[in-house]
Amino acid sequence: MAGQMMAVRKKMGLTVRELLLAEEMKDIKVLAGDRGLDKEIKGVTIIEAPDIVKFIDGGEVLLTGLYAFRSCTVDEFRTYINELSRKSVSALVLKRGRKVENADTKIELLFAFAQEHNIPVLEVPFEVSFRDVMSLIMERLFNEEVTRLKYFKTTHDNFAALAIAPDSTGKGVDEILDVLSKLIRNPVAVYNQNLTCLAATDQAPREFAVSRDAVPFDPGTYSNYTYMRQKGEVPQCLIQVKMSFREKIYLVVTELNQPFGTMDCIAAESAITALRFEFSRQYAVTELEKKFQNDIIHNILNGKIHSMGELQKNTSLLGVDINGSYRVIVFGMTNESMARGDFKAKVKDIDVLSDLIRSRISKAKIHNDLDKIVVIQEVEREQTQEEYRKSIKKIAEQVQAAVARYNKYLKIKAGAGRVVDGIINLPESFKEANEAFMFVDVAGETPEDGGPQVMLFADLGIFKLLCQLSDPSMLLEYVPEGLQKLYNYKKPQRDDLITTLRAYLDRNLNLSKTAQDLYVHYKTAVYRIEKIEKLTGIDFDNANEVLAVRIGLVVYKMIENYNKDFI
Repeated sequence: MAGQMMAVRKKMGLTVRELLLAEEMKDIKVLAGDRGLDKEIKGVTIIEAPDIVKFIDGGEVLLTGLYAFRSCTVDEFRTYINELSRKSVSALVLKRGRKVENADTKIELLFAFAQEHNIPVLEVPFEVSFRDVMSLIMERLFNEEVTRLKYFKTTHDNFAALAIAPDSTGKGVDEILDVLSKLIRNPVAVYNQNLTCLAATDQAPREFAVSRDAVPFDPGTYSNYTYMRQKGEVPQCLIQVKMSFREKIYLVVTELNQPFGTMDCIAAESAITALRFEFSRQYAVTELEKKFQNDIIHNILNGKIHSMGELQKNTSLLGVDINGSYRVIVFGMTNESMARGDFKAKVKDIDVLSDLIRSRISKAKIHNDLDKIVVIQEVEREQTQEEYRKSIKKIAEQVQAAVARYNKYLKIKAGAGRVVDGIINLPESFKEANEAFMFVDVAGETPEDGGPQVMLFADLGIFKLLCQLSDPSMLLEYVPEGLQKLYNYKKPQRDDLITTLRAYLDRNLNLSKTAQDLYVHYKTAVYRIEKIEKLTGIDFDNANEVLAVRIGLVVYKMIENYNKDFI
């Protein structure tokens, strides 16, 4: 199939160098700009007016006897030809012999301009008609267009055959990319909107990012997609494709062997049509499987399986070992740049998180739970607590790194339950993971390097007791009276004081570090702490009082999580 398409493939369109190889052009001389002989020709026109730049699109061969410039001054001529730099002219064909004022000076200026901008200047004998030159170029361009149309039909038919062929192996995308790579003689890869690699050919990079130097470019043919090219160790061509079910995908061509040209664009466009069809098919199947699995996992996690027979059936459908060892990890995120109440953006971020987790955690089943992602991971039972802690942290760091490439303002947090034996005991680990997740903001450490916040249920200590209480009124009994006064203080001063208090405790009562963390002046931090002492009566020299305040802050966070308006 690829061989059929390769038979008509051509690297690019008609170039100036190829034009000069024609028998009809044997008497033409290259006077200047020989470094631009590989420019592609897209059209041809005669300069009939000095302001020709207004009437060209770029890529043209301009024919001139300088007659249009016969009466203009040298300075005016310089202005006219400099304006041509705004358009990517392919070549200038010059015919001498007409009476033109200051002809020699103007030709010298033309040569200098051509050398500077690598625009070939070709001279034809006076007896050669411009009409013959135009006819030759138009004929060659017509032949090029016919070749492109034939190539388009061949590639379209073959990629369409790939798209509609039954794919029992799940390698439809790989086959499409393989054929495309052979056609354009470069490695290719497809990435989703989160810049996760979905498929790639040999030598194609598996990691990808859109660089700041990426610039749009014209592929040389009509397209519904956005083409960009970015520099790097090896240049890359990026094609952004909007999908019906996703924001977009990227088809990335790494220009390892040759530049991406017009004929490559035709092949890529046909491949994209096949990819859209294949991804739509995969998406429909995947979404159905996700919903099915999501329902099963929801019932297992929430203890809604009422018989061993039902449990065996569900675990068989999930493809997991009923007697295996598992842990539950609950992931969530915060978006520092997101406005509150932006539900659509939150859903999008959670979808991103789900995709990234799915691609990075092995032996895992994923459950989307509103604004959280629940991961059920099969593990080795022999892990020590320290090994367990390190493995959870490593997973969270990997996910954080992937998320940061998508959006630097997204911060990951995770809570993990203990390892349990048997699927039937998953509700226990799920409950623990949720409780650990609830405490991660207030009891977990905040990494100074911007890494993820992680909390293990096993590390909760005294907070495990608070997990037994779900009634906000009972929880308030564990809040010191002074701290309650602070929470009842008027806004917005209250929020500043509470933030300062949290930072002060996190920094072990170090005012200098507190000020640094809050990006405020040292005197401001001092003033706020003195204000807190006056409002609450807290004695920060008393270790027991400080401990009670720490616990009280956690309790208030729990109440907030219960969505109760007791504050």
